[in-house]
Amino acid sequence: MSTTAKLSFVAACFASGGLIAYVHYSQAADRERLHEGVRRDVERQRLKGLSEAAGSETTVIDTTAGSGGTLQR
Repeated sequence: MSTTAKLSFVAACFASGGLIAYVHYSQAADRERLHEGVRRDVERQRLKGLSEAAGSETTVIDTTAGSGGTLQR
């Protein structure tokens, strides 16, 4: 086997290995980005639930005419 053929074979092997490594890295990064989006959505829903719960717990004093300043929830 000639030297040129051996070098071509080795170069093809390195190129294939590099491509495979890049694809695996890219997929892992994409998966992590997608999971980060899920984490943000869960946190946003948690905060929304806390703010809604806090909003329903607040006490408002009704100062409209004739109500006598009654408390309303």
